[in-house]
Amino acid sequence: MHKILVVDDNSAFTDLVEMVFGEEFEILKAGDGEEGMKKASEHRPDVILLDVMMPKVSGVEMLRLLQADEGTKSIPVIILTASHFDSSTRTVFEQEKNVNAFLKKPCGVEMLRTQIRSALAKSASARSASS
Repeated sequence: MHKILVVDDNSAFTDLVEMVFGEEFEILKAGDGEEGMKKASEHRPDVILLDVMMPKVSGVEMLRLLQADEGTKSIPVIILTASHFDSSTRTVFEQEKNVNAFLKKPCGVEMLRTQIRSALAKSASARSASS
């Protein structure tokens, strides 16, 4: 079963993801980027759903920490934010190697499922191409 790490300080959102996707995926939850990095390093999830605005370590900082760590840099990340960013901010995120999608909350369940499956498929093809 694929593991998804949800890093978001909004527990209602993380609980919703667990409720909707819990039968399909193993869901790991973290309330901020610091806890998210620990869980990413320990559990090596298949996909990370990452909020941008969080206490302690923000989503931007966590993304950079993921990239700097050999064990986590290839984990696909889907950025989720309730904040209103302009297109240049979105462009910055999309230039990061491990960012697969940038979604605004609230987003539809099927849109999120599609992006998770797309990230898993890209990750699987990248792994098979490198072996």
